[in-house]
Amino acid sequence: MDAAAAGGGCSLIIDAKELYHAICKGPVSNRWMIFCCNAMRAEMAELDNLIFDYANDTLLTVNYKLPRAESR
Repeated sequence: MDAAAAGGGCSLIIDAKELYHAICKGPVSNRWMIFCCNAMRAEMAELDNLIFDYANDTLLTVNYKLPRAESR
């Protein structure tokens, strides 16, 4: 998020499935995906919002507003 904000971005969309693939190179396991979802929820601030896409099989997609506030 810091890199996106430093590059002048005003928001950053993170998808749990994409985050999982960036961290774990193996197949997606819903048992382990919950950790990505929990980390993403913990990072959410009041101005961030969830993106609902029922055609997509991801568990969670968040639009984080940038720059991040110092205190949450």
